Amino acid sequence: MSVRAASRPAWLAVEIGALGVVFGDIGTSPLYAFKTALGALGTTQPSVADVLGLLSLVVWALTLSVTFKYVSVVLRADNDGEGGILALITLLNLHRSPVGSRRILLGVGLFGAAMLFGDGMLTPAISVLSAVEGLEVFTPSMQTLVVPLTVIILLALFVSQRFGTEGIGRFFGPVMLLWFATIGVFGILEIIRNPSVLRALNPIYGLELLLHYPFLSGAILGAVFLALTGGEALYADLGHFGRRAITRAWLFVAMPAIVLNYFGQGALVLSDAHAIANPFYALAPKALGNATVLLATAATIIASQAIITGSFSLAKQAVEIGYLPPMSMRYTSQHTQAHVVVPRVNMFLGVGTLGIVIGFGSSDSLASAYGIAVSIAMITTTILLVAEVRRSWKWSPPLVYALGAGLLAVDVPFFFANLSKIRDGGWLPLSIGFLIIFLMASWRRGVQRVVEEQMRLSEPLDAFARREARAMNFRSSRPAIFLSRAGAMAPVALARLYELLDMSFDKVVIASVWIASRPRVPVSERVVLTTLDERLIRVDLRYGYMQVVNVPSILAPALRRAGLEPEEAVYIIGHERILAPEGIGGLRDLTAHVFAFLARNAERAVDRFELPRRRTLEVGYTVKL
Repeated sequence: MSVRAASRPAWLAVEIGALGVVFGDIGTSPLYAFKTALGALGTTQPSVADVLGLLSLVVWALTLSVTFKYVSVVLRADNDGEGGILALITLLNLHRSPVGSRRILLGVGLFGAAMLFGDGMLTPAISVLSAVEGLEVFTPSMQTLVVPLTVIILLALFVSQRFGTEGIGRFFGPVMLLWFATIGVFGILEIIRNPSVLRALNPIYGLELLLHYPFLSGAILGAVFLALTGGEALYADLGHFGRRAITRAWLFVAMPAIVLNYFGQGALVLSDAHAIANPFYALAPKALGNATVLLATAATIIASQAIITGSFSLAKQAVEIGYLPPMSMRYTSQHTQAHVVVPRVNMFLGVGTLGIVIGFGSSDSLASAYGIAVSIAMITTTILLVAEVRRSWKWSPPLVYALGAGLLAVDVPFFFANLSKIRDGGWLPLSIGFLIIFLMASWRRGVQRVVEEQMRLSEPLDAFARREARAMNFRSSRPAIFLSRAGAMAPVALARLYELLDMSFDKVVIASVWIASRPRVPVSERVVLTTLDERLIRVDLRYGYMQVVNVPSILAPALRRAGLEPEEAVYIIGHERILAPEGIGGLRDLTAHVFAFLARNAERAVDRFELPRRRTLEVGYTVKL
């Protein structure tokens, strides 16, 4: 058997897993997108031109925004296999000393990333609500149970995150494969009855519709955009499944099924105007009504997984590059560190989503608020992509700017169309996004001020070594490992032990953890050891922003090479007690108070770096902001 044949089951399993995690959101948009677009026309009996125009807009939006932009172009802009807006930021190295235009690009990128958190609460709410509302079609007596059932389903989904994305993808993939096959077949059966609907493949119908309804064009495009939500997940989940699996799953399974279903809905509306009330469920044979609702509910549970998984990856990257406080993370795969669950983010999304379901109560109400944050994220992705293409793809400048103009020509109209949703609920994801960007800015600024204070309290390592070597003080025979944010400076904890307790050590190791601008750093490049004198050693540890930082495991071989026994060493870390200003006299004081709160609730260094608790000592000191 050839290697290629032997590997076929492996990549097929990955592609099915991608269906289960990546395409859940965009794959369930037929439940509500076409219905919402028909409602935007403001008529109960749409004409043939109306239906063909909407279908044309949907299919070409999917083609240009998802297939061309994300699948053909954006997925190629990976940072060592990782994707997402923050991956572009690190690929461009914007988070390292941003000045001038780099500072602007960094702000754009962080704003787009924050928007994904804001819209992440709406995706599970509208997806599951739209599926459970099928009960109103086939079992009207259960109408009052729609919201309670939705709450129960979503609660179970967020609780299940502890099992990890790898296990979820393995279970959800086959279900999603069945979903795509089902909606594709439903669409084909109706297209066979009215094949004239295929004329909507002509983009002219879409343009004519917008020209025919100039005052409704914004509402129409805002509704059509619902067919694209979830497209950003293709890029955010790149590290989980890889470009090949995502591309093949989209081109050969997800997109054909989605397009066929939209065309089937359009064909049905043309032959039966009453189907406008819920064209998706009207496609299903009555004998399969409840089974379709059950399958749709399962598929929308999976739809919610796409944004949840992307949020975990986003939070992990933001923590490691220094824009969110350290948080407890659970790595749920034995094969890759990309499968991560962030309990605090999961709780944040879960509580917000349940509140939205109860507050809005229906998918129609949510549709008026859904999409604006994702449209912003799509624009920011385009801007950062153009910067990366210009930097490293070796394209001529005219070609780079032509690409950017072409992509923005699709993104910007959808953004302006979604602006009308702010009053009807779009303010909610925007508010959450602004809150996240404020937290990011507060944390980043606070860390910078703490480092500045540490620099003031410390001194260069070589100067400290000369002064400490002349002292006659108590020396411990056990080697001590001090963690330091600045490898060239003496750690504050070391200086305080020396100055306050007249204590030093026969062997001192200054270990600094540096997070690289790439997701993974190979073991061969991870440790740099510098011997400063016979008693003082400096070790720089380099990790990628998607790797687990386990200091003892990577430090042990280097210590043995230096003649030290790792199991005898004591870890000593500084613990800052942050004191914010007594009052709040302006924005600077407010960010200081926010940082102090975040610092008190951040994951401790002993847990984050997996230090041995029995051999770890924390030295506290006060930092006044």
